[in-house]
Parts: sequence; structure tokens; C-alpha cells
Amino acid sequence: MKKTLQSTLFTILLLLFSVSTFSQDTQILSDSAQISLFTCSPGTEIYELFGHSGIRVKDKERGIDIVFNYGLFDFNQEDFVYRFVRGKTDYEVGMCPTEAFLAEYIIRGSGVKESVFNLTQDEKEKILLYLMDNIQPENKTYRYNFIFNNCATKLRDVIDQNITGEKTFPDISGTLTFRDAVKLYTTTSPWSQFGFDLCLGRGMDREATAYEKMFLPEILGETINQTTVKKDDTTVNLVSKINVVAEQTLENPAPWISPLTLFIVLCVLTFCLSIYCFWKHIKIRWFDAIIFGANALFGCVILFLILFSKHPFTYANFNIVWLNPLMCIPIVFLIFKKTRKFEFFYYVAVSVVLVLFLLGHTITEQVFNTAVYPLVTLYLIRSVSYVLHIGYRIGDKE
Repeated sequence: MKKTLQSTLFTILLLLFSVSTFSQDTQILSDSAQISLFTCSPGTEIYELFGHSGIRVKDKERGIDIVFNYGLFDFNQEDFVYRFVRGKTDYEVGMCPTEAFLAEYIIRGSGVKESVFNLTQDEKEKILLYLMDNIQPENKTYRYNFIFNNCATKLRDVIDQNITGEKTFPDISGTLTFRDAVKLYTTTSPWSQFGFDLCLGRGMDREATAYEKMFLPEILGETINQTTVKKDDTTVNLVSKINVVAEQTLENPAPWISPLTLFIVLCVLTFCLSIYCFWKHIKIRWFDAIIFGANALFGCVILFLILFSKHPFTYANFNIVWLNPLMCIPIVFLIFKKTRKFEFFYYVAVSVVLVLFLLGHTITEQVFNTAVYPLVTLYLIRSVSYVLHIGYRIGDKE
């Protein structure tokens, strides 16, 4: 293994030297060289849920077997989390021995497929030169974008820009919005999907084109496998052969409880607690301070994403109607007794807003996660409970 890596690294250095010193007319790769697309199936971590792609350059005669990878990032970057939330995360393209690239995915149990391109010698050379130029220090960093500029779309662009002829990319998945496309890969990760649905607004519900849907590595791979290229009067398949490099052995079981189940249970318990407290004339301001405070905290995140994030589709997010910073007011009622005379008006306003959200959510043209509805109902129950409690007390005094 060590000798293989050393040999490959030496080849990479030689290749870099060759590209920098030879002219565009010089043949770098042999006639038997192959360029192919690796498609790796998803893993279990949130950043692995959608799989991965890499582009392979293999030339036995030249001793070259490397993969170009546009998915390199460093968690230890300064202010990584903050920059990621702002949509200002920088990714890099790099290259490594094919053996090293495959090992990561085979060890974790992901399946790997290889789509070997049907290319002319000129197209192979052009792609290689393009990739080698991309990994230069001044070019290797790019601004990551989850939908429009990621490890899969960069490879789509490599193919589209460097292969001559009229390319026809088939729509293999039918009509899908961006949100639908993401859901294809979060069926066993409902908490991740819940997070995506909370943070991404109405733009996610726009129908994605066949070209745009290739932001997902597996859809990219399947689309490329069925793509045709028209050159002059001849139409050929872009992919000449598909190899199964590794079968998927990884299992990704669903969590023992989903957001929908949990929030339904909490909603029912909150309803029972509210009935009991109303019957006994008890106020549980500490409970409301906790649940409304949590709402306000996440509402601050949603508001920040709407106002400051460069991520696509974080704007026009109507979750801000029920999940917003103003939900922190019950904490004020708990701490400052003099403010409690405003409780009635506050909870009336909250009740009206939540009822309007539940009745009118369809006119927003945004698809909300199903688990949102029991959560909104939970807050509505507590708000109405206070309105009834204070109204009953006022009526009793009169």
C-alpha cells in the first residue's frame, strides 16, 4: 500500500510537470487512457446523506490512476460553523490515488459505481488539462453552494464544458421540486429532513430541471449513464461501460422516534396538562417560558438565515410566522410580574397568528414538514389556555 501511494504521488508530480511544460498540442495521455465518473452511495452522517462523486483518470501506460475530488473541506477552518450558516463555506478540489479515494467509501459500506466515458483523445486531453488547472493553488478553492455549486454540479460542468457535441441530459426522475429531491435521500433520516424543511423556504418548492437535479450525486450518475451526444450526424452514448466497483453493505436504519411521533405525543401531553391546570386554576409560567423560549431560540436562527445567509432558498421562509424571536415574551412574564397585565393581549395575538397559519398555510406556496403541525398546535393550546384562564378570571371578578 505504501509503495503504491509513493508511486502514484510521483506520477502526480510528473503529470503536473508535464501539463505545465507541454503545449496544448502535446499528447499527455496514451490512446488507451480512460476517464470515468465514480458515484458513491450515501453514508449515515448528515454530510454523507446525499452520496458523493469523483472523476477518475486512468492510464496504465503512463502509470496514472487518480481521482479528482471537489468535495474537500476542513471542519477546523476558522469560524467554520458560522461561515457555513452564512453560506460562505469554501470547498476545494484536490486529487488523490484512486485506491485511497475508494477505500474511504468501501470501508464505510457505501456502494461505488464507475461510469466510463466514451471520449475522443482530444476530449480526454481537454478534460485532464481542465482538471489540472482547477487544482492549481489559485484555482482550487470555490464557494460551496448546497444546490447550485457542489461536488456533483462541478463534475457535471466539467463534462458539459469539455465534451464537444450536442448533449441530451434525460430527466430520469420525473417531476420533482428541490425539496422532493432532497427527501429522496432523507427517508431514513427524518430529523435531518425536519431541519432542512425548517431552514429552507418557499424556493425549495420550485420544480427542478433535469440539469439542476444533478446536484445529487446518484442522480448525476444515472443521468450521465443515459446521456447522448450528437456529433455531426452521429449520436453516441456518453458512457460506454458501467462497472460496479463495490456493493453497498451499509445499513441506515430510521431513528426509534420521528419528529412527527414525538411532537404528537408532546402535543397530547400538553393538552392534558392544560386541561388539568385550567380545571385547578393553575398557571405554569415556567413550562411556557421553556417551550416558548425554545421556539424563540430557533426563531432567531430562522430570522438570521432569512436576513443574512447566502444559502439558496433560505429567504421567503414562512416558518418564521410560528417560529420567531417574539415567542420569548413568556420568559419576560415569568421574570417581571408587572408585565403580566399584558399576558392576555399577547396570548390573544399569538393565538390569532397560529390559527391563521394553520388555516392559510397553503396560500404561502411553501411545503411544510408534517411535524410542524402538532408543534404549532401545541403552542396554540398553551396560548388559548392562557386566554381562557385570564378571561375566566376576569369574568369571575365581575
